[in-house]
Order: sequence, then structure tokens, then C-alpha cells
Amino acid sequence: MKKLAEVFKELSKKNPLFRKLYISTVSSEYFKEVIGEPFKNHCDVVGFSKGNIYVECESIYATELQFFKEKIRDRINEKLGEDMVKRVIIKGKRRHWNGL
Repeated sequence: MKKLAEVFKELSKKNPLFRKLYISTVSSEYFKEVIGEPFKNHCDVVGFSKGNIYVECESIYATELQFFKEKIRDRINEKLGEDMVKRVIIKGKRRHWNGL
């Protein structure tokens, strides 16, 4: 049985709608693989539009990842097999403190 991402990849070659669904489906997974520990537990892909992957991370992790955006983009594109991702846009998110 094929994974959903594999089906989207095949369909993405024929239809732009499935291309976007494919990228949206796998970009979060690939992003987490590329950044690894400990970042993957503190960052989330929140969107993909016009070649941009939008990522929210806890502030300290967002600051660190800013230095590696191009490398992250290149590795995700390598996993995708083509240059679908043009930019990785990383934004810090505020941490919510309970009881403070």
C-alpha cells in the first residue's frame, strides 16, 4: 500500500493542486527530519505558499535556525527531488507560561 505522500507526489506531476497538497504533506515531515533534535520538538511548519515554508519556533530555537535557513531549504529540496522550496521563513512564537 502506498503512503499518501507517494500518491500526492505522483499526482503532483500532473496537477498543480496535488503539487501543493504534496508539498504541504511532506514539508513538515522533511523539515523535522532536516532540523533534527532538539529543534523538532520546538518548531512547527504552519504553512506553505508560493515556494515559501512558514515555520514557528520557540524564540531561542527560531534565532538559532535563522543561521541555517538556506541549508534547511537545500536539504528539503534534496529530499523532494526538485527545487520546490524557495525560502524558509522562521518566526519566533511567544511561550505561554502557566501560572505566571
